[in-house]
Parts: sequence; structure tokens; C-alpha cells
Amino acid sequence: MRRLLQYLLPYKKHLVIVILVSLVMSALTLMDAWVMGRLSDAIFFQTKGIPLTISWETKDETPVRLNIVAQRPWTEENREKLRNGLEQRGFAIQGMEQVDPKTLLVRAKAVSELLEDPLQTVEGLEKDLSPRVGATKIYIGPGDGTKAPAGWVLFPNVHTVYLLPLLLIIIYFLKGIFRFAQNFLVGTIGQKLVMRLRNEIYENLQNLSISYFERHSTGQSGQLIARITHDIDAIHFLFSAGIIDMVLEPMVVILGLLWGFYMNWKLTLMFFLVFPFVAFPVNKLSKKLRVVNREVMDKVADITGVLEETLSAIKVVKAFGMEEYEINRFKRETRQSYKAAIRSLRLGNFFSPIIDFLVSIAIAIFLTYGGSLILNNRLSPGEFLTFIFLMGFMGSPIRRISGLFSQVPRALAAAERVFELIDQKSEVTEIENPVVLPTVKGSVVFDHVTFGYDQDNPVLHDINLTVSPGEVIALVGPSGAGKTTMVNLVARFYDPLSGRVLIDGYDLRELKLDELRKHMGIVPQETMLFRGTIAENIAYGRIGATREEIIEAAKAANAHEFIINTPEGYETKVGARGMALSGGQRQRIAIARALLRDPKILILDEATSALDTQSEVLVQEALQRLMKGRTCFVIAHRLSTIRSADRIVVLDAGRIVEIGTHEELLDKDGLYAMLYRTQLRNQEKKAQ
Repeated sequence: MRRLLQYLLPYKKHLVIVILVSLVMSALTLMDAWVMGRLSDAIFFQTKGIPLTISWETKDETPVRLNIVAQRPWTEENREKLRNGLEQRGFAIQGMEQVDPKTLLVRAKAVSELLEDPLQTVEGLEKDLSPRVGATKIYIGPGDGTKAPAGWVLFPNVHTVYLLPLLLIIIYFLKGIFRFAQNFLVGTIGQKLVMRLRNEIYENLQNLSISYFERHSTGQSGQLIARITHDIDAIHFLFSAGIIDMVLEPMVVILGLLWGFYMNWKLTLMFFLVFPFVAFPVNKLSKKLRVVNREVMDKVADITGVLEETLSAIKVVKAFGMEEYEINRFKRETRQSYKAAIRSLRLGNFFSPIIDFLVSIAIAIFLTYGGSLILNNRLSPGEFLTFIFLMGFMGSPIRRISGLFSQVPRALAAAERVFELIDQKSEVTEIENPVVLPTVKGSVVFDHVTFGYDQDNPVLHDINLTVSPGEVIALVGPSGAGKTTMVNLVARFYDPLSGRVLIDGYDLRELKLDELRKHMGIVPQETMLFRGTIAENIAYGRIGATREEIIEAAKAANAHEFIINTPEGYETKVGARGMALSGGQRQRIAIARALLRDPKILILDEATSALDTQSEVLVQEALQRLMKGRTCFVIAHRLSTIRSADRIVVLDAGRIVEIGTHEELLDKDGLYAMLYRTQLRNQEKKAQ
């Protein structure tokens, strides 16, 4: 959590503004409770203006209004009987006004018993007057002269009940403006932080060594993708809705508590008496949720991995009739994800019932105690209604805060996975002040090189080889002999366990990596093109190349003719992985890309092994142009490619067993001669 908060530091000014806006939002939210309390007083007491509070002075001769409603119209005789009855009860009549045929408005000075217990006094008054004037209903309220204690009243000549709807409109209009500002500011911060996290992950992934990606190959690459997408979305909650819940909602609760304590500290304290009992279950469940949510994210990543693996190899799946197997495998993964999600759902939703039950206990106590205060005339109906709405408005923020305990563990679990990627270190690192080679001649030396992907199981053993600038070296040997591993060391995708690989006399570990690889070109067996146009894929070899340079490279790679025959020429989209083109076309674009780069060291990894005869001829011509004047390492099974090499290096079980030309190695009658007789001679016969 501390590390996540560090990402907020650059936006501290924005956060200060968010806090100020949230403070205003909290005040406006609590204004609703105040308005509801004033509405109650306006209805019961027929008040005028908008006062801060309504309270009676608890002393004799307080002015009151009695609205007395009879079952039949008032007569002069009954009005006189009413006056006499009220005066006998101690009321000093100041005025009597006919509101309508059945309603009288009586202004009087109150008696002490009315102030002590208004409800009981009114009930007794109704019973006393009924024999004189008939059945009546009496409603009591403060007199016209009653004001707020501060004496501050807006619009004193207008009934409050007409002013409050307008006040509500103003409050909600202001709330809308401040809510927009709050959400926009928080949303901006959240999106910036999400962008920064994704960029940091991707940048670090690009800087990791090949060994990391081979350990997280196709089967697990879905995990990497899930961390960049789903996990970041989970963290985004903290930087968007989470910030609002963590800032605004506590403000509402704190301000509400302060107001509640100001009005009646006992009533407020009683409402929150249950909260200490909430902390323990919430703390315990949140720890479990964090573990479960981590499991949920891992399962989602597993599903992504299966999807990527099967969809990228859909031809293999269908060729072997494995559709049903893959469907069942996918169902197993979704079932595991479902079980993990249900565990998270069960724990997450366990919070709300607990909170609601405990809060209901507080509400019951609150209502009981509050009701007794009203009955004893120690709290006005308006104040009590304000309390009810105040606690109601505080209930929602409290539930949101409790909801954070289910969401925050999920976000923190996602953060752990994301920071694992950001903190991942490359196994191939640069020294503090690496050497930058402005030019490369192309000499390569393997000096007693031993290497293994696992230190306990070396793949190459004590390799010694010196390659002169411009020399073409063919690497030949059985599968698993170490051919690809050797060229990977030249490109410094890995570092030797012992020994050195040198270029122009410099140990690769002394050179600046990106500058070193600018002098290298690689044409793999399976060409990977990127989404975009043909021109963009060729220019990938040298960003910023002109159209003329791109076309020249395409011509040298025997690609120009097929490119201009495509619907949009060099602007033709190649599709995902270049699948809109044939294998031979993709290979020639890869060669054009390497030609445009103009590397001094070239690596060809079985570049023609998967091509048909016609495509192979075109690609071989392009390769001959590409190899001219460059140091080349060629991994090949085709005899034509091997014969054109200056030297053939034969590998077996990670050791160099033979070196020579085609004729020299045949004369030795060693491993190469055996490979020629069993594999390569058939190619020679087919070529004839």
C-alpha cells in the first residue's frame, strides 16, 4: 500500500484540490439532513424564513399558536366558550383569527405545563373543550415572534415550507458541479497512474533478457498479459472510486459526527456504540480476502494463457482433432476460476450483512432513546428528524468504507503481481560505463565458452571458435546440439557461464547492448511481422528510412514484385502476425528488413527450411545478396545453404566436433558425412 501511495506524490496538488472539493461535497451532503429537519419544523410549526435552528425558550409566557379544528363551523357562541376554556387553563389570549369555517388560529402565551409536556397538555385540552364546543383537534406551534437563537432568518415573511424546495434545488445543483469536479479530478489522476504503471511494466518487460520470456513462454504469457490488463484495472479502483471512498466518505462521517455531538452527544454516541464490534470481523475477513483475490487473478490469467495458446495454434488443434480436448481443458480452467470467484464473492458479500445487522442495533437504540427525549420535551421534532437523516446519510458512507475492506485486498493483491513484474531484473545487464562501438568490423571469437540455461546442465561445453570479418559460418548438427544457443550468445540474449564472446576484440559484456544490436541482423525461421503495413514492417529495421530506401531493400530481397501486385502496394496491411501474406512473402519482407538495417553481423536461423521450392529460390537469391560482405552465422538443414558457407561448424552434444568446408568434412567421414548421407543427400537428389 505504501508503494502505491508513492505513485500519488507527483499529484499532491491535485489531491489537495480533491480534498477541498470533497469537504464542500460533504457539507452539501449533510445539508440534506438540515433541510429535512427544517421541513419538519416548517410543517409542524408553520415557520417563516430559513433559520439556522428552531427552538423554544423553555420559560413561561412563551408565545404559541393553537390551530383548533372543529367538526362543524365555528359560531360566535362557540368561539366565546373556547376563549373562556383556554383562559381557565391559564392561556393568555392575544388574538383569535378565523382561518376557515372550521379552523381557528389562536395566539396566546403558553403555560408551564404545555412547555413541560406539549402532547399530554394538548390531549387534556381537547378533552376539556369538547363538552363546550364539540369534538376538536388541536395543533400546537411556536408563536409568530419565535426566532432562531442567533436571530438570523432569511426571508422572514415567507413561509419556510415554500423556501425549502428552492433551497434543495440549489443544494443539488451545487452538489452536481462539485461532484463533476471531484470525479473528473480523481478520474484524471487514476488514468495517469494506470498509464504510468502499464508503461513501467512494458518498459521493464522490453528490457528483460530472453531467458525470462522462455521461462514464461506461450503457456504462461497469458499471465503477463493479465497483469498488464486485469491487474491494472483492479489497481485503478484505488486511484478512482477508491480515492473518493477513502477521502469523501470519511469526511461525511467525521463532519456528521461533529454535528451530531454538537446537537446531542449522548444520542450520537449511542448510535455509534456498536462500531468497536465491527472492527474485529472486518480485519479478519479482509486478510482472507486478499489471499482469495490473489487466487482469483491467477486463475483469470490461466484462462488468458489457455486462450492465447490454443487460438495461436488453432491449425495444430484441428489437424490433430483435439477440439474436444481443448474445450474440456478450457472448461477445467473456467471451473477453477469460478470456484475461486465464488470464494471471493462469499467472503466479500459477508461484510454487508454484518454491517447492516450491527447498524440496525444502533438504529433501534437510537430511536428508543430519541423518542424518549421528544416525549420529555428535550428535543424538537425537527431536531430529531435532522438526526435521523444525518445518521441515514452517514450510513451510506459507512457501508462504502466497509466495502473498501473487500475491494482494497483485491487491489493490493493485484499490486503485488504488478510490482513483481516492475521489479523483475534482467539476467543480462550492462556495466556502469559500457563501451559504444561506432562501427563494427565483424570479427567474432568464442573463447572457452560454456553455457547452460540451467547452471547444473550446460548446453555448450568449452566452445572455441574464431570468425573473421565477412566470413560465412554454417552451423550443422543433430537437434539439440547447441546451434541456436551459439547464435543467441552472439546476440547476447544470454551471458556465458564461463568464458567470453568477443566482437572486434571486446567482450560483449563490456559493450552497450542497444548499440551492439544495431550492428546485427536476424532472420528467423518463423518470421514475425507486426500489425501495420508492408512498408512499416520493412522500416522496422531502421526507423525513419525513406520510401526510396524501403523500396531498394525490397527489390534486393526479391519482394518488390509481389508487393506492388498487392491491393495497396507498400501500404497493404499484413494482418496479425503477418498472416495476410504467405510464408515466402513474409520471409522476404524479413530479409528486406535486415537489408535496410545494413548489419555487419548476420544470423540466419533456418531461414528457408519451411518454404516451398519456388519461394526458396527467391529467398536464397535474396539471402546471397544479404550475406555479401557480412559476418554470417547460418543455421541450416538445406544443402544449398550449407555449401555456400566459407566454413561448416559441426556441433554434437554442445561441443564442436568438426570444422571445415563441405568437401573437407566429407573426406573426414565423420559426423557431417553421416548427416550428409542420412539427410542431406536426399535433398541433393531432389534438386537434380
